[in-house]
Amino acid sequence: MADADADDASAHYVMARPETQLVEELGPDIRQQLEGLKAKGWILVREAADGMMVVDLTGPAWKAVRSRRDVGR
Repeated sequence: MADADADDASAHYVMARPETQLVEELGPDIRQQLEGLKAKGWILVREAADGMMVVDLTGPAWKAVRSRRDVGR
């Protein structure tokens, strides 16, 4: 199972983004959405001085994204 996890980890990469930058780009409503995703275990975050830093999607989130048929269209 560890090998499969390693393969999953190398198959994707999300650049860590500060919450403040996401708010600037996507608007203030994104804060509530990020909190919801964090509470549901869909995103990995690190606490930063100016709020949370979105680090990556969790394994189940990546699996859901990869299984979508409309991604990349």
